[in-house]
Amino acid sequence: MIASVYCSGSIVKGVNDDKKLCWGDIEKKQVEEGANPFEVVFLNPDDPITDPGNVLGQFGRDMYQVSVASVVIVDARERRGLGIGVEMAAAASLGTPVVVVAPRNSKYRSDTLEYRGVTINDYVHPHVASLAVEVVDDFTEAGVVLRRLPRKSTVPSADVAWLRDSIGEYVDNVLAHDPPMLEALHRLGIDSRGSVGCR
Repeated sequence: MIASVYCSGSIVKGVNDDKKLCWGDIEKKQVEEGANPFEVVFLNPDDPITDPGNVLGQFGRDMYQVSVASVVIVDARERRGLGIGVEMAAAASLGTPVVVVAPRNSKYRSDTLEYRGVTINDYVHPHVASLAVEVVDDFTEAGVVLRRLPRKSTVPSADVAWLRDSIGEYVDNVLAHDPPMLEALHRLGIDSRGSVGCR
């Protein structure tokens, strides 16, 4: 069995980001260990594209990867920004399950939270709780969840109004010049126009 994971979380944009927790080889290895015997193809939003000035195409690349993925695994070990929330909402719109790695007593998950004069036990941030199929402690556990998820169609869908233009821009004008994504699609048995090939 083969499955694809969209690696949602902070990416290193410059030297000031080197202290952020980001997806790396360790996290990917842990997902693979949990998902064994599945073969895992990782879809990386931080792979460079040929025209970084094409912001619609850049956004479209991320959304296309979310649409292709078997699951979006969100690295929520520490505070995250706007992009991760958009990726989670897009995944929900596209029918891609979301698994959030949020260790206990971290930013988005707490055993006990005092909030507006009320004590909440087993707190999970409302956006995370609403959009995730599961919230787990670590990446190995996220891989285990991946194994249990129902099989998702590998045919990407852009049939969501607010994503249609960006995904179309990416597929029409960027994908043909995106070797890492073309390789991932080949491994998944999907041609560059979204059809499932013989695998």
